[in-house]
Amino acid sequence: MKKLTKVGVVSAANVLGVLGALTGLVKVVILPILAIVAAGNLGDVDAAVKTVGTAASKSVGDVITFAAVGWLGGAVWAWLLNLSFKWTGGLSWTVK
Repeated sequence: MKKLTKVGVVSAANVLGVLGALTGLVKVVILPILAIVAAGNLGDVDAAVKTVGTAASKSVGDVITFAAVGWLGGAVWAWLLNLSFKWTGGLSWTVK
C-alpha cells in the first residue's frame, strides 16, 4: 500500500494549465468545424475554411485565458489537496 501525502503545487498547476490550453484549442479549432458540419455547409470548402479561420482568429485569446485559469485553478486545487492530506493523513492506494 502506497501513501500520497503531498502534491507539488507548481507541478499540478503546470499540468492543469496545459490541460486548460488544450481545452481552449478544442474550443477555438474543433467547435467551429463541428458547427459547420452540423449546419451542413461543407459543400463550399473555401467558405467553410474562411468561416473556421474567422472564428479561430476571434477566439485565439481564449487559449491563453483557459491556460491561465487552469494554472490558477490547479495551484488552488493542489494547495487544498495538501491541506486535506494534512488533516486525513494522506491518500492510500495499492500499486502492482
